[in-house]
Amino acid sequence: MDEFEKPKIVISKCIEFDNCRFNAQIISSDFVKKLKPHVDFLPICAEVEIGLGVPRDPIRIISDKNIKRLIQPVTNKDVSDLINNFSNSFLNL
Repeated sequence: MDEFEKPKIVISKCIEFDNCRFNAQIISSDFVKKLKPHVDFLPICAEVEIGLGVPRDPIRIISDKNIKRLIQPVTNKDVSDLINNFSNSFLNL
């Protein structure tokens, strides 16, 4: 029987891979645990990649006049351009 190449799945690094969630926790996922032998995960924490630390104040998607921005409400920091640039680079767009 021929071996198939494992699918690659981009996943948030805080789900089963690293304590990088905003509150320095890790999210347990039985589903991800079951998938690990069958797929190649590409875990990434976009927030850490754009320079936000761990722990950090959470970020939220805010919609104003149909324009969506990624804002850190506690600091009022807009990280929309940073996250878009990182995402485009990571995905090679």
